[in-house]
Amino acid sequence: MISKHPYYPFVPEEATKLIIGTIPPYRFCITPKELYDGDVDFYYGSKDNYFWDLLSELTGARLDKENTQTAIVQRKSLLENLHTGITDIIDQCTHIDGKSDDLSLNDIVLKPLNELLSNYPKIDTLIYTSKFIIKQINKIADVTYHTWKVPQKEGSIVINGKKYNVIVLYSPSPSACRRVSYEKRLIQYIDVFGKL
Repeated sequence: MISKHPYYPFVPEEATKLIIGTIPPYRFCITPKELYDGDVDFYYGSKDNYFWDLLSELTGARLDKENTQTAIVQRKSLLENLHTGITDIIDQCTHIDGKSDDLSLNDIVLKPLNELLSNYPKIDTLIYTSKFIIKQINKIADVTYHTWKVPQKEGSIVINGKKYNVIVLYSPSPSACRRVSYEKRLIQYIDVFGKL
């Protein structure tokens, strides 16, 4: 079964940074969605994902952990305060056996990231939520890579002739959390987004 991305990009007009993920878990991408208690029907909405916990802790923002319109608005407001947009690189794919890890994504169709960026000229920094995104962005037209700092956590890229700073976050997924501690992730998020 094809998984279709359920959300439009969310990019505030004043955004200077763009978070780029892969695609939500399978249960978010099917109709009807199969959300669990504690999920929020938005980017990184799985109750098991640490993305919003990290942003909440570094900013002090209170974010509800229930699937309500208020919870979605809280997350959008936090992104607006951080001058940050959010999207994913995959428009549709198949989740092998319903799994959500990057290696279980097949038949990938990418979103037109270059078109999105051309509509938001204030964006100068791209923030990937896993190294898997590097491979996918390489497939987009009008992309040229530049140097990376070892171990591929910072670098730059040229898309549509414009140079962007690139930062690769430690993945906020539960499976990736076995390799990198929550504290180490939080330190990286503070470095990237600042402490409000």
